[in-house]
Amino acid sequence: MLENESIKLSDARYPRTTVIYMHSFPSSRFEGKIWHSACTKHGVRLIAPDRPGSGFSTFQKDRTILDWPADVLALADQLKVHAFYVLAWSGGGPYALACVKNIPKERLLGVTVTSGICPLKFGTSGMMLPTRILFWAAPLMTGLTSFFFDASMGKAARDKNPKVFEDLMKKEPLGRHPGDVKVMNEPFNWPIFVAMTRGSFAISGEGAAWEANLYGSEWDFELDQLPVGERGIPLTLWHGTSDLNCPVDMAKTARDMMQGSVLHLKEGEGHMSYLFKDADDILSKLVEEQQPEEFVTLTTSISG
Repeated sequence: MLENESIKLSDARYPRTTVIYMHSFPSSRFEGKIWHSACTKHGVRLIAPDRPGSGFSTFQKDRTILDWPADVLALADQLKVHAFYVLAWSGGGPYALACVKNIPKERLLGVTVTSGICPLKFGTSGMMLPTRILFWAAPLMTGLTSFFFDASMGKAARDKNPKVFEDLMKKEPLGRHPGDVKVMNEPFNWPIFVAMTRGSFAISGEGAAWEANLYGSEWDFELDQLPVGERGIPLTLWHGTSDLNCPVDMAKTARDMMQGSVLHLKEGEGHMSYLFKDADDILSKLVEEQQPEEFVTLTTSISG
């Protein structure tokens, strides 16, 4: 190209319907692969960013859950996306709810949370003991929690031999829901779970420790403050009745506090056992109010 010459490209065509995905914990952007088939079927563009401290996103000490919506809006603006949906699983749930609080409904078209973590003050009866201990300890000993994550998972995650971390994941603690174990170990799914968990510790355990601290602490907003339903943003919750990570009673309490939200209970299902088989239904219900144009064309300038 000649100096000061510009070429404009208009070949970048993306599905107009955009969903910004909030990954679980400890996890990373690779988790978005879970929804690939459903997004392809429905013509949805899924954007799955790492949260600060996860993957290669910069760790930011003293961040709160409510700091996340500003990042989401900045990302959407950078990608020239005005209106979008939000989808979250597990540890992404609090961040999705923060978006309900701080993003105007003109931009946030709807939110779906699957197996979402809820405030611990709703009660932890039925929660796996290791999870309960983690969320209790992290707010009191965040630095020690970071050291624990690095010693137990981070070192293996950053080993040049990927098999080291994969072998570690195979030794995960007992007590998971049988359906969750089955889903994780299916040949197509297992590499996703390994990649998304390994990605969480790409730099250090600080991000995971800080998030555990946030989950176990008092959140910086109350669920009954959220504008949902007819008076605000459509909000749908999905939850397994036998979830051992985030017990279903927590989800029921959250639904009761967020008047206008909808809760779909999956009988006998665990924390993730229903995600793959119901991904199509979950996504279609989120984006059922489709925007009129199927694709949006982005014009890009390249300057010499």
